[in-house]
Order: sequence, then structure tokens, then C-alpha cells
Amino acid sequence: MIRLLMLCLCLFNPLMAAELLVQPGDQPQNIADRASPGDRIVFLPGLHQHGLARHRAMLYIDKPLEIELREGAILKLADGETRLEARPEITTDQDAGKKLDDLEVGGEFDLVQPCIFTIDIDGEGSDGSVDTFAWGVFDSVDNPDGHFEKAKTTTAFRETPHQRIPITGDWQELAKGVTIRFGSTTGHNKGSRWFITYDGPEAYGIRIGHGQQQETIQNVRLFGKGTIDMNSSRNVQPGFLVKNINSCVLVHGRVQHVVVEGITMTNSNRSVMCYGHHTGEFLPGGKTGPGESFDAEDIEIVRTRTINPRGAGHLLGHPSFRGSLRNVRCHQNHIETAVTAIEPNFNLDGYEVIGNVIKSGGLAIHCWRHSRGGTIADNLLIDDNSGKPVVVVNAPRGWQPPEPPILRNNRNHLSEVKAAKAE
Repeated sequence: MIRLLMLCLCLFNPLMAAELLVQPGDQPQNIADRASPGDRIVFLPGLHQHGLARHRAMLYIDKPLEIELREGAILKLADGETRLEARPEITTDQDAGKKLDDLEVGGEFDLVQPCIFTIDIDGEGSDGSVDTFAWGVFDSVDNPDGHFEKAKTTTAFRETPHQRIPITGDWQELAKGVTIRFGSTTGHNKGSRWFITYDGPEAYGIRIGHGQQQETIQNVRLFGKGTIDMNSSRNVQPGFLVKNINSCVLVHGRVQHVVVEGITMTNSNRSVMCYGHHTGEFLPGGKTGPGESFDAEDIEIVRTRTINPRGAGHLLGHPSFRGSLRNVRCHQNHIETAVTAIEPNFNLDGYEVIGNVIKSGGLAIHCWRHSRGGTIADNLLIDDNSGKPVVVVNAPRGWQPPEPPILRNNRNHLSEVKAAKAE
């Protein structure tokens, strides 16, 4: 028994760990698959341009490893790796105030350009009359919030110029080959809203966990002075409202003790995303039916750089996966984004957002849906003279709001506005 214990200790002895070098042109997934627990994978300087391998990532990690991006190393998604798809995604859980959630999508989308349809119930039937709906289409999937140069469109997001259309219960034509059908002609409440997105599929730079792995993945460190570039200008991006979006780093499911340190992340929907996973039925307002929860915990994002001129920053927790995320530290990062820079979100329990420097065309730190046990301190918002708060705390209709975090010394540099809670 003692000899067996000594053998196990030797197998995990850092002094025996190998350093595996990745030259530009090498396949990093093959090297990672052959690596032993505790090894270090080193991306050497140069352009490492790759398509997607396991679990839609350029590099998928499922064991204790160190991944170093040396200065001058760029892990970049290949051109044209994600293309416009005809398969739509309905986003319905942004708003939990619906009496009926019975919208279906059909037809044959024309694949001309990415777009988002907005469907609103604008009239409730009475005395035998049917409900009515309004619709419009936004010819882009870029987030319209935030200050960045947007592609010109003939329509605006959320606008519904086609109004008071009676619900027939049959397929009803919208535009671009798209049709919709409601399961019932009556019983909807006015103001109910759905979004239908036609976009590109998700892609990840380095992914740790696929969400439902039974064994916990532990002790992964991603560090260095190199860059992960998701090449957003040469790939069709997922829409900002859909469940799965691009990120440079994704931590998903039963994962513990991950450090993301020092690297630069750019040209993506998000830089780092962390969340658990739940297999139960998703109920309105964030609840779940019976199922298994795959939780993530003990994640550090420290001293990184996010340069994301069309996207967002760090997402901590996710309402469309609903597993728990615990003990996350987001410290001393430099973040430049078009929209929200740091977003503590659903089912996040115990977190620190401290000492970050943020330049954001949207919100700086947005606590969005229920989280708890947070400390947000010593963050600096730069290049903003609008007077907006550094921290916003709220939730969509029908969702439980976050527990108020501890707020201390968060400053808007140009406006000298202290962090504030906004209802």
C-alpha cells in the first residue's frame, strides 16, 4: 500500500512533468490528448491558426495541465470556420413574464445575411376575437448597445413595424423565407416577446469541460503573454441573444481550480465565460425541474487583457445552463469592450471583482439576474464622461434580482462617479 501511494505521488510530482512544445503548424489538440496530467503545453511564438477540434474548440482540456502562450504566440481561429446557418434559435427566457410560450419557427431562411426577428404580442383577444402580434427584423446579430462602429442596417433592433396581425394558428409568413406559428390563437399576454436569431455557430479558443462530464476536471492553468484571437471579422458570429456564443476561454461544468492569467484575448463575443450545467427542465424565472447539476468552482481570472472592439468581456454564470458557479475571482484585469465588460450572472455564489481597469462602450460591471456573496471593489472605469455608474445591479422581468454585492471605491475616472446600485 505504501509503495502504491509513493507511485501515485511520483506520477503527480511537478518535477517529473514534461514540457510539450507547440510549433506553429502543429496540431495542439493532438499534443494535449497525448499529454500526461501535470504536463505543460507551450505555444511558441508565431501564428497558430486552427479550425475547431473537440467540443468546438481549437483546444479542449480534460485533465490537469498548464498551457503557456509565450510572448508572440497567437492562437487564432481559421478564416471561414463558422458560416451562416439556416437553423434558427428562439430566445424566450430573457423575459419570464409570459403566460404562453408556444411560438414555432418554420420556412426556409434565405441565408443572405445574419439577422434577428422580434415578435411581440401587441393585442389580447376578447369576446371571441384572437390575439394579435407585431414583428420586425434587424439585419445584423451585433449587439446594438454600446458605442462602436456598426454595420448600416435598414431596420433597428426590437422595432416591430408590422403590427396588429391576427394569430391564425397556422403558419404565417414574415420575411426572408421565415414563417412562424403559435400553438394557440388566444391566451397570450400583451408584451410577451420572442427573438428569432439566424447566425453562425459557436466556437471557442481554449475550452475546459464540455458541461456534462462526470469526472471533475481540476488544476488547469492558462497563462503567458500570448494572445487568443477568435477572428470575428472573418467568421460569422453567433448572435448576442443566443445560448451559445464565442469566447476565447470557456470553463464549463464540473471544473475546479482554474487560473487564467496574463494572456490577451481579442475579437470574440466574450473573452472568458464560466458556468455550470443542469440537465433538468428549465422553468420560468430561473428555476429547474429534477435533474443533475454539474457545478464549476474556484476560478481565477487575473492580470489578463481583453481587447474586444465589437464584443463583451467576462461572463460569470449563465441562465441558459443553470448549473452553479462558486468562488470566482476576477482581479486586476484590463478590459476594453464594446458592451458589458464584466457580468456576474445567474447562479453565481461567492465572487470578487477587484482592481480592474475598464473601458466599455456599454456597462462596466453588470450584476444581471440572481447572484450572491459578491464583493466589487477598487475598479476604475476610464474614458467615460457620461457619469454612468461603474456597477449596475438588476434583473429582467420575472427573474430574481441579485443580492446586493459589497461595493467599495469603484470610480468613473472622468466623471468621478462612485459605483451605485441602479434598479
